[in-house]
Amino acid sequence: MKRTRHSGQVYLWRLFAMALTLTLSTSARAHHSYTGFDRSRSQTVSGIVVKLDWANPHVHFWVATGAGSTPIDQRVYAFEAGSVLLMRRFGCTDATFRIGEKVAVTFFPMSDGRAGGAFIKARHEDGSWSTGDLAGANYFSR
Repeated sequence: MKRTRHSGQVYLWRLFAMALTLTLSTSARAHHSYTGFDRSRSQTVSGIVVKLDWANPHVHFWVATGAGSTPIDQRVYAFEAGSVLLMRRFGCTDATFRIGEKVAVTFFPMSDGRAGGAFIKARHEDGSWSTGDLAGANYFSR
């Protein structure tokens, strides 16, 4: 079989596409690793929502706990929830967590002991509940 310049270009493009696919699939798998969270147990903390980042790839929000009136007396927990689309499927919007609102958040803690973790559910001041999705955990906690 005679090779032409055209077949060499096709071969190079296929090789490039394969390398790109492998690279993207590796980063996607790394992004969706949940080894940073201790999913063998859950914790609950109560506090005040101090920040919300309603954006993909994951919604994040921060809750300050502690009885003190100064930032030194408080501990801020960082929570990672599902994507914007998944949070919407669970009925959450960018107005679900209001800055200054008191909440009780149940979460899978960070494996390294840092304050925060993977969001499971939250009880709001008005008694309503919100759930999110991280690695399918909340399909079973609704």
